[in-house]
Amino acid sequence: MKKWKPIVVVASLLLPLIAGFALTTTAQAATTATKTTTTTKKVKKAVKKSTKKPHHYLIVMGHGAGDPGARGNGTTEAKALRKVLLPQLRKYAKQVKHSKVTFYNPKKNLVSDTLYHHKGSYKINKHTTVIMFHLDAAGGQGGHVIIHKRHPNKRDKRLAQVIKKYIGLNRAYRGYSFRTDLHNCNVLRHRGIDYSLVESGFITSKHDYRNLKKHRAKLAKAYIEAITHENLNTKKK
Repeated sequence: MKKWKPIVVVASLLLPLIAGFALTTTAQAATTATKTTTTTKKVKKAVKKSTKKPHHYLIVMGHGAGDPGARGNGTTEAKALRKVLLPQLRKYAKQVKHSKVTFYNPKKNLVSDTLYHHKGSYKINKHTTVIMFHLDAAGGQGGHVIIHKRHPNKRDKRLAQVIKKYIGLNRAYRGYSFRTDLHNCNVLRHRGIDYSLVESGFITSKHDYRNLKKHRAKLAKAYIEAITHENLNTKKK
């Protein structure tokens, strides 16, 4: 038995070292696993954030499909919106990078589609923001924004500033009006859909219509920026 004493002594000395090494290795493995889990969570979070769908804005030109809307200055509301404003809005909508901007078929009429065919506003996705463009009538001057709540949101305020700069605001409304007598808008409101109705001046006003045509490009660009809250780079490369 005496011959094995050195071996026993050595074994006794090595056991604590082996145990300590095992504990250290286990701790390191646990730390590595924790770091890996944290990194994985961050990566998943980043991927989830990057794959978030851009917000959808649906732009609607008022009237059309046999409904001329208001008349003035030798044209109609439906025709002026589609001939003067629509091409410019489409041009700048293509430059938007962080949102999705689409247009309601200009050959159709959102209001009549809603009222008579139970389509239109009834079929719009609830996560879509609807922006409707119109022109006023009956002898006034200046534009304003018809809002879906009693107080304007930030987008409404930006839109009103665009109107003020290029057309001029209707003094009667000071930029905004909250209305509940528009059936199509009521459908959107009851469905919980965010919207703004932009009255870009009076078609019966020579001042308003002249500014609409003169500033059509700047007006459309500013409208798209106000809607999406994104600055568009129009510099030529």
